[in-house]
Amino acid sequence: MPIQIRYATESDSPDLVHINTASFAPGLFYQNAFANVQASALQTLKYARTFARFVDPKYHLLIATDSETGRVVAFMRVVIPLHYQQDSHSLARLSEDASKMAAKPDEYLPEGINKRVYACYLDMLKTSREKYLGDDDMILDFLATDPEYQGRGIGSQMLKWATQKADTLNARMFLEATEEGYPLYKKYGWNTQEEFGSYYIMIRDPIPATSPPN
Repeated sequence: MPIQIRYATESDSPDLVHINTASFAPGLFYQNAFANVQASALQTLKYARTFARFVDPKYHLLIATDSETGRVVAFMRVVIPLHYQQDSHSLARLSEDASKMAAKPDEYLPEGINKRVYACYLDMLKTSREKYLGDDDMILDFLATDPEYQGRGIGSQMLKWATQKADTLNARMFLEATEEGYPLYKKYGWNTQEEFGSYYIMIRDPIPATSPPN
């Protein structure tokens, strides 16, 4: 499917929140951590966290749009260490309300959250990153396609943007993959380091550019 990849802006936030929620709500973590949380409250948290990443220079938030309709069909977050970014991307300009939410996203943790499950998830992220993530590694922090558009190769095209960036920088890439995403990452060069429940800790080594023939 033909798509256009570009950096996201605040106006794209409703689509980013929708894709995030629709893609991961069926998963075990969501079902256990947010079973007693109102949908509106969970969306507010997701808005706050999205805005916080907009203003973090390490984060690159990219979207894929349908080339024919312009609809946002996929969303990706890539973390690139600042020392690689000689020509840093322009950070999104946020409205006053969005900036306030970005400043303190944890204030929007909703009532009814299963704190034990949520804390275990955060501990898994912290443990895996301390164990495997190096200062020079990029992170594929998030990648999801709108469920209506899955199976059309959009995720692969988004992934190509990230891996080409990593190869250009000669950087490893780290990610925590879900069971649903695991086959795609395995196909494109990630190797499993460890499994945490339904998550897979994966690393992709850079592929050096082929030297031109003499």
